[in-house]
Formats: sequence, C-alpha cells, structure tokens
Amino acid sequence: MRNLKKEESKKIRIYGAGGHSQVIREVLENNGYEVTHTFDDKPSGRHYASKNVASGARENIDEFPHQGPPVIIAVGVNSQRAEIANFLKSDFETAIHESTTIAPTARIGEGTVVFAGAIIQPNTVIGKHVIINTAASIDHDNIIGDYAHISPKAALCGHVEVGEGSHVGVGAVVIPKIKIGKWCTIGAGTVVLKDVPDYSTVVGNPGKVIKTKNNNGEGENPNRSFNLTFIGSGISSSFTILHFLDSIDQYQTTRKIHIGIIDKYKEFYSGIPYGSRSGFSVHLITSLKNFLPEPERSKFITWLNNNKNWLLDELKKDGGILAVDWIDKHSEKIKNNEWEHLFIPRRFFGWYIGEKVKNKLDEFKIKGLIEVDYINTEVVDIEKVEDKYKLLLNNKNSIVSEKVILSIGSLPVNPLWKKETLIKEDNLLFINNPYKPELKTVLKTIDNFIVHNKLEKKLNVLIVGANASGLELLYKLNDIEEIKTKINKFTILSTQGLLPDAVIDEEGRKKYTPFNLQALATESNITAKDIAEAAFKDLDYADEIELGPASTVDIISSAFGVLLDTLTQEELKKFACIYGNEIGRRQRCAGFHYSKTVDTLKVDNRFNHIAGRFHTIHKTSTEEYTLEYLDTETGENKINEQPIHIVINCIGSTNLEKKETPELLRNLMQKGYCKPNDSKIGFEVNDSLEASKNLHIMGPLLAGNVFEGKAVWHVEHCGRIIWLSQVLSQKIKEYFFKNKELKKRPI
Repeated sequence: MRNLKKEESKKIRIYGAGGHSQVIREVLENNGYEVTHTFDDKPSGRHYASKNVASGARENIDEFPHQGPPVIIAVGVNSQRAEIANFLKSDFETAIHESTTIAPTARIGEGTVVFAGAIIQPNTVIGKHVIINTAASIDHDNIIGDYAHISPKAALCGHVEVGEGSHVGVGAVVIPKIKIGKWCTIGAGTVVLKDVPDYSTVVGNPGKVIKTKNNNGEGENPNRSFNLTFIGSGISSSFTILHFLDSIDQYQTTRKIHIGIIDKYKEFYSGIPYGSRSGFSVHLITSLKNFLPEPERSKFITWLNNNKNWLLDELKKDGGILAVDWIDKHSEKIKNNEWEHLFIPRRFFGWYIGEKVKNKLDEFKIKGLIEVDYINTEVVDIEKVEDKYKLLLNNKNSIVSEKVILSIGSLPVNPLWKKETLIKEDNLLFINNPYKPELKTVLKTIDNFIVHNKLEKKLNVLIVGANASGLELLYKLNDIEEIKTKINKFTILSTQGLLPDAVIDEEGRKKYTPFNLQALATESNITAKDIAEAAFKDLDYADEIELGPASTVDIISSAFGVLLDTLTQEELKKFACIYGNEIGRRQRCAGFHYSKTVDTLKVDNRFNHIAGRFHTIHKTSTEEYTLEYLDTETGENKINEQPIHIVINCIGSTNLEKKETPELLRNLMQKGYCKPNDSKIGFEVNDSLEASKNLHIMGPLLAGNVFEGKAVWHVEHCGRIIWLSQVLSQKIKEYFFKNKELKKRPI
C-alpha cells in the first residue's frame, strides 16, 4: 500500500467517471496525486464534472493502455468493479482520506478506497477494491472480502466477516461475530443479528432475509404500485419525462410521483431507433440541422463539443474503413465544432438524451418529488382493475399503475420468407430482422457464413428495401473490410427502384416550382386526395427533370403544408391516415456517406437496383437460390437469374392487422382498450393522447391522428416527438397536480 504526503506528487489514473469518481479524485488530489487520465466503459454516464473521458478497456482490451501510472477503479457497482479489476493488466493504488483513523495492524488491499471519517480498528483485513465509505466504522478483527462496499455510517462490531462483493447499506449495524455471505445486500438502517446466506437481501430491525438469489442472480420481485408507468424508454418517453419534470420544476408540492419505466431491452433512454442494437457507426438519415429543432439542437451541439473525444473514440472502435473515412472527411468541421450540416452517427444523440434524462431524474429524486424504478422485462398484457391498470409482465410478475404511457416505438419488422428471425440453409443466409439481437451480432453471423461457405466464389447479397435500414446495412457491409472483399455483388430490391437522394442541386432547386400544388391554392373545398394527387404530379415532374428529393423535399412539403390548413377536420384526418406516408415514401433523403458507398460500388460494377416487390426465393439445380419478384412497372412476376446467398429484410414494419403485431397490442385491441385508425399503424386517441382513460399513446403509434389542427402521419421525426411529448407532459401535470396543489417556488 502506498500513501503519499501532500508535498509529494505522483501520477495516477482513474477508471470510472461517475459521481463516485469525483470523491476519489478529490481524495487523491488532496494527497498530492496528479490524475493523468480518466477512463469509462460508458462515457455518456459520466458525472457532469468529468471532462474529456476516454473509452475504457471493455470493448477493446488489447488496445487499452494497461501499462502506465497505477489505476484506481472508481466504479460504485461491486460486480462491475470486480469485472474491471479482472480484465485490467495494470498496477492498482489505494485512495485514503487524510481524516481516516486506521490502526497500524490493519491491512488494506490494493485498489481499496477509504473515505473521510472512516475508522478501521486493529487486526482488521480489508480485501482488494473495497469501498469503505464516509464515516463507516469497522471494529477489530473484521474480514472484509474483495469488492465489498461498506456504506456511509455503517457500523460493524468485532469479529464480523463480510463476503466478497457484498454491500452493507447506509447506517446498517452488524453485531459481533456475524458472518455475511458473498454478494449479499444489507439494506440501509438494517440491524443484522444473524448470519446471512450467500446472495441474500436483508432489511429491517431486526434484519430479515427477504430474498435469496441463486448464483445466476435470479430472484422474485414483489408486485409494485406506481402513479405513472412508461412502457418503453426510447426518445418519446425520454422527452415526455423531461418536459413533465420541467413543467413542475418551478413549483413546490408535498406530493411525490412514483414512476415506473419498463423496457424489454437492458438499455434505457437510448433516444434512437434500436438503441445500441444498431451499433455506434450508423448515421442519421438527415443532417443534424434537419434532425433536431432549436433550442434542443444548440444544447446538443454544446454537449458534442464537450464529449467529441470519446465519441470519436467509440466510433472508431465500432466502425471500420468507412467510419475512419467519415472522421477524416469531417475532421476540420469537428475540430471547429461545426456540426449542423453533418450526418452524424445517431448513437451520439442516443448518449446525449440518455445522459440528460438520467441526470434530470436524479435531480428530482434528490428534491424528493419523484421515485423511480427501472424494470427490465416485457409487458404482455394490461387489465383494467377499477380505476387503475394491472400490467402483466413476461416474467410472471405484475405491477399496478394509476396512469400508463404506451411508448414502444415502431411496429416490428414484417417477415418476408418463413417466420424465423434468422434462417440458415446450405448456400443461403436469410435475415428477417438485422437488429435482432443486435446489428453487431448479425454482422458477425454474416462474416461467419461467408468464411465457412463451401462455394468456391464470392457471394451475392440482396437487401430488400431502400429505406434507412436498407442503406445502413449496405453501408455497414462495406464498412467491414473482411465482409466487403468477399462479396461479389450487392442488389437492392425496392418498390420504386430508387434510392434516397443525397445531393442538393442548388441551381435546379431555384428553377423548380410545384405548379400543381400552387394551383390548388385558388381552389375551394379541396380534399386530402386532391393535395396528394397534386403532390405526386409535382414529384413526377421533378423526376422528369432529374431533380431528386433532397432538392425538392422542403419546397413540396411547404406547398402542401399550406394547403392542409384549408382542409376540414375529416379531410385532415384522411391525409394523416392515408396520404401523408405515401408522399413521404417519395421524399426520402440520405447522407452523402451512404450515397458515396453506392457510387463506389457502381463504378466497380458491383451494384444493382431492381424495381419490384419481393415474392419468394427458389432453390436451383446448382443448390443456390434465385429471387422471384413482382415487377412494379409491368405487374408481372419475374425471376432474377443472378444467384443470391445472403438476403437481408429491410422493408419496414408490419401493421396492426397482421399477426406479427406484438402480443401486448393484440390484447389491448381485443379488449377494446385501443382501437386502430385507418392508417393501420396507429391508434385512435383523444386530445389528451388517450386511447382509454389514463392509457396514453406516445411515439409512432400516434400515426393517423390530428392534434391542435395538425395532421400526424409519421411520429419518428424528432421535431414532432418533441411537440407531442410537450402536449402529453402538460396533460400529465394537470392530472397529478391540481392548481391548488402547485405553489410557485420562492425566488
């Protein structure tokens, strides 16, 4: 064990950038250390005071700088601290506050931290990477196992043994000669009078075992009751939470809202489609300026400026040759913090919004206004019980909630061929969902299929769909050199046979006028169909003069947007349900990085685009497969003779009439709690965004509705999500806090 005096100076590194690391940093610096580097496996979760955090070793252990100054693992979660200690190949140091009292005969293991006011009496042995927190008292002859945590003001009497990884809560008391097993949890204020078995949770005075897990961490959770429950934690829930908390921030109240947040994926508040399952190196389909409106855009850009080092680090780690090319191409703009016109990796925004929500929730928990529980499972059914909802979970448990926000994102992918997510046959790999379980795993599966395929030639890939997912898959297959070099030809099959446009023709844009839409401005009693037909004619004209959607999308959208204000409520509803998405499908745009991939493949004669709809695939006499498709121009079924070996389904989501609809939504429709509208992808809701009383819809399932005189047909645009989340958050505030309960905070 080393312990330097203030006048000495020695370099040290910190692994972990949360609030716990701030305490450790202060102890180290007070003891004369210079902290040279801060690492974190998830830099977005860092404490707000941590700057320029570098990525940790978890994802790329071989490239991590193991050698160098010693390390303190500043991670509060015991299991994570143990895992990090086992894969780091570094020296470790202790951090001991100058105000501690430690007997000369006590022994303290490497990596352990001892905070202000702690007392450690004679003959006590403290293991490795232990946390002895503020004012904890550990009497004589104790044995504290590796990776344990003794919380502030906990008191352990003589001859107590605490097992590996166990957590003794704030103010807990353990009487003499008690043995606490490994990986136990002793609740705050608990008085432990009996030995505690491994993997147990003990609470109360006297302490009682309320749960014992097996060594896989499994255990029963009692049913819980909430005031407000979010089903799904993506961008729609994230902004609703932020706006709701902001709406009550200026008030003071004695009421505390208990919030439950349920997500079937382990990642909460990802803020982007598919969360981390889409990887770190896929990009926004629009520029940042078009993706995120003000004032949120400026806040995000400030965050990007403060975090770009580790963000680019993660991009390089996850991406390949195209990711490096993107960084090189935009290095000057990134250096100068010019982000607005970049098609940035969308994961950047995911980290930002996740950090923002978690910080806001922590702030309001400290204020005593909310309590939050995270539940990592799937809701399979909802039952109305008197004036509340009972949510049935797929782990056989249930919770009860006064108000429910259904915000599960887009409907699942519609399978093309067979029903399995992944189908492997000789000379064929058919992927129905490239994001299940995650894109990184699917790409490894593709690479493995290519390497072990018995055909003595390069393979062909068919991507069905030319939407954002289709472009992402094409981009990623060419980003990974090991895959790209082993593929002969890439084919995209899409209804129109056109890729989203990337290049703005400034001169052509100046000359273009949507004459058909403008002509409707002088007409009376126009219909939604009239607007759609005029828009299609103007888009056809743009195609004739070879002016793509990137050049016309703003012009046409503005032209029909003005006309929508003249429609009756009934016609506006038709536009929201039927025509909005039809026009949108012809206005798809993409970034230059995606179109450049296609251009490169075309030059090499390795790209083909077919206008048609997938019908099936056929096995040939050579034991390979060919595509049968419906030609959208002739209406005839055709066979593409070129063999295909890898098929990736990117055609988009199913609808509420198909059997692929999730079990929860089927149950809600069957019970009449939710009713689909004519869009077939959204539910009917009232002005409070309720499908039934206190059952609110948020996100893509709001498609086909009209709010505040505005038609909503696509709720994956960030601007629409922010607006609708503000509408919903206001309704939540009005429900929970009547005017008489809300008083302005004193200034």
